Amino acid sequence: MPLQVFTLEQRKELLQKEIHHYIRKGYHVISQTDTTAQLLKPKKFSLFWCIIMLGILYLPFYWASKDKTVYIEVIETGKVNKHK
Repeated sequence: MPLQVFTLEQRKELLQKEIHHYIRKGYHVISQTDTTAQLLKPKKFSLFWCIIMLGILYLPFYWASKDKTVYIEVIETGKVNKHK
């Protein structure tokens, strides 16, 4: 059974359909010929994931840290001593 041969116009049409499919997903064309295309989807900053990941990194630090205390003493001469 012979393989179907597409004309250049058919190949261009197929390429345009694929390009439009990816454009709807946020890609844009950076290079294109009659039968090829290179598309790019820029990375997006996600504040949600940033907060989640920072929280994950912060929790072990938080759990390992100790409560801070300070001992304040005022002696007879009026001098204030602070001990942490």
